[in-house]
Amino acid sequence: MKRKILIISVVFNILFILVSGIIIQKKGGVDFLKRILNLLDNPPAQNWTNYYKAKRSIFELMPNEANEIIFLGNSITDYCDWYELFGKSNIKNRGIDRDVICGVISRLDEVTSSKPKKIFLMIGINDLGQRRSINQILIDYEKLINLIITQSPETELYIQSLLPTDNRPRLQNEDIIIINKGLVQLTKKYNLTYINLFDLFITNKNVLNPNLTFDGIHVNGKGYLMWKEAIINYVNN
Repeated sequence: MKRKILIISVVFNILFILVSGIIIQKKGGVDFLKRILNLLDNPPAQNWTNYYKAKRSIFELMPNEANEIIFLGNSITDYCDWYELFGKSNIKNRGIDRDVICGVISRLDEVTSSKPKKIFLMIGINDLGQRRSINQILIDYEKLINLIITQSPETELYIQSLLPTDNRPRLQNEDIIIINKGLVQLTKKYNLTYINLFDLFITNKNVLNPNLTFDGIHVNGKGYLMWKEAIINYVNN
């Protein structure tokens, strides 16, 4: 009897390990496990571009002000003079070209140190371009949200959707749509505001409107003016 129980137990454990292994592999393997357990460290500083390191060092030297409104993200944020666009001196641009979610996490202390009034966040397109899975992107994004809420709980956090692209191989709009749906769920979970910019910039041919971009990823002046109109009430309220 004991022998039968032992055999059944061994078989059950083997099946459990096999099924678990298949599930973990589909989710991203060891990298998935590390991210679930929050054991994956941010990339070391030497992996950042010189531009990232230069901009970060400048940001860290800038004085904090009361009631800052921060635009946080990558090059799509970096390329715009937000304070001039809105005519508000308390608006700070904390976008860095080519940045990724872990890059924002690495420099987040500087962003939250002023306890900003508002943060407008857009990040993740470069993570997708680096072939990171949608699941990994959303796990890191949720970690970023948690850190912002923990470090600056009074800050109003606005989650801006990823923008569409010209549908190049690594940046397919069908993947961006899935990520944006995940962001919607995160905003509901944490009671945040989601701003859908994707639909504003997409055409009926499922590409970023060519009249609003110069390279199929970044928006031009007309694009930023449309962006401004879409969020002006959130900025001014």
